[in-house]
Amino acid sequence: MKSGFLTPVQRLSSSEPLAAGDILATFAAARRLRVDARTGTIGKPLRGKNLALLLDGPPGGEPSVLHRAALELGARVAEVRFTDPTGSASARDEIRALARMLGHMYDAIDCATLAPATVRRIEQEACVPIYEGLGLDNHPARALADLMTLCDHGSPPASEASILFLGDPWTIRARAFLAAAREIRFKVRVRKRSRAVSSDATFVVDATRAPHWSLRAQASPLDEARRSENHRCVMQTVLLDTIVKA
Repeated sequence: MKSGFLTPVQRLSSSEPLAAGDILATFAAARRLRVDARTGTIGKPLRGKNLALLLDGPPGGEPSVLHRAALELGARVAEVRFTDPTGSASARDEIRALARMLGHMYDAIDCATLAPATVRRIEQEACVPIYEGLGLDNHPARALADLMTLCDHGSPPASEASILFLGDPWTIRARAFLAAAREIRFKVRVRKRSRAVSSDATFVVDATRAPHWSLRAQASPLDEARRSENHRCVMQTVLLDTIVKA
């Protein structure tokens, strides 16, 4: 079971964008989580659930955004070093055995930066939800959180709402963002370079300095704290929708 998704939030992937209704349903669920977190009523809906974060290097440093988001929901989170055995003659059997073991130990697994072929093998054998770097900047969940931040600013999708996108439109994150924005009927214009010219667009999304995107409403930057909060809530929506419903 992969996340790039089966239920509404599960169908989000770079190749299979969400329909408008599913995007708005994801926003609604994330907003409910945001309210619950602010009022202290979110509870621990993932209490007793176990999430593995597979790392291709040694664990250490500050917990990731995904790690913190899962802990807030009550999940137990383990950072597990995973050395990809692809180069060995028995690689397929090793990955199969490892994936089955992880599937018995954990309720969901995030594969972060593992090779796509390895992720596919883990997905086939583990039989639990699999995330491909849910907390990373290039995951479509981040693109949805950016779009949700624009919608929160007071200009819901409508025939007059527009976005000027600056930067490469063919990155994974940009494709997901632009597809979702068009799906909920934003008018989108793309310009690869951020020349200093005025724009009459409702929003400007400057992606020329990836991975950090700048979101602006006219000339005013949007609140980074709200944007981070939205990212956390979208990730939590995915975790709940995949782990609880698995």
